[in-house]
Amino acid sequence: MGLYQILFFSILIIYTSVADHYQDLSDNEFAEFEDFEVEDEIPVNDIPVKSSRESITEDTLIIDDQEIIIDDDDSEFEHFQDVEEFEGFEVKEEKPESEPKITIAKVPINFRQNWDSYYLEILMISGLIVYFINFATGKSKNNKIASTWFQTHRQILEDNFSVVGDDGSLDRNENINFVKESENIFTLWCSGRTCCEGMLVELKLIKRQDLLAVLSGMMRPTLDQIHITIRMNKEDMDSFVFCVASKKTAQHFSKEMADLSVFCPERKSGDKYNIPAGFNVMSEIAEATSAILDSKVVAVLNKYQEYIDYIHFSDQFSGPKQTEDSGALKLPDTDKVSRI
Repeated sequence: MGLYQILFFSILIIYTSVADHYQDLSDNEFAEFEDFEVEDEIPVNDIPVKSSRESITEDTLIIDDQEIIIDDDDSEFEHFQDVEEFEGFEVKEEKPESEPKITIAKVPINFRQNWDSYYLEILMISGLIVYFINFATGKSKNNKIASTWFQTHRQILEDNFSVVGDDGSLDRNENINFVKESENIFTLWCSGRTCCEGMLVELKLIKRQDLLAVLSGMMRPTLDQIHITIRMNKEDMDSFVFCVASKKTAQHFSKEMADLSVFCPERKSGDKYNIPAGFNVMSEIAEATSAILDSKVVAVLNKYQEYIDYIHFSDQFSGPKQTEDSGALKLPDTDKVSRI
């Protein structure tokens, strides 16, 4: 009997304790989470000190975990690659990317056998050949004309001037000839005669070396010219201006030459002076006209009319007129010159 009572009281005590605990849990709905909030306080001294290598390893593991998570985020569309979900569709295998291979087709060179296809090249080459041939022949012909003229008149020049072909050097050279200014212009200076400083002979030949000039000369012919300029001493020449020239040249000189336009504005026909009518006479003084146009000069003008363009004497020679500018101009220096 006593044993049963002890068991009964023990069961009653256990039941009451369980009932009290259940009542506490029912009163606090969040009691089950309180166990997680309560953490045992760990003293600082009890925390084990990790080595630097272990800390680095843990950091590396954390970074690796983060990278793995990022990779999981990027692969959110991997279910589209599931073959079982997309049955009936062809699955294309991904091929590794490679550089495209460029192949150049071998095209055979087609050499045309027909010369008509190269007519432009043939014309250009032919034109160049003709140009160089004309340059060589024209240059040679002008040199030959200058040399022939000098050899023909050398004796006359040496009889009237002590120095023929004066180039300013002290050494005298036996091989005297024209000074070549260009392929069609040659000059010769003579000095050593009383009453004059010197004489300049200038040959202005046709541009035979220039093919274009030759072609233009066929439509508008030109002639070879010889210009002889004699510079007189200032104290040995009288003061006057005189010119006899062809009509075309006289008209041009009366407008362009400074001394003739000022001192000889009037042009007179050559019939009054017993010279061909194709000449005009411009003179400042009548006495100078009669003194120059003597019987010998008149005979030469009548005989060689087609070879003489003009004869110009002047003590006020300054060349062509200068262009008029707004500023004040200085009058050019004048010389006593005889030009043929």
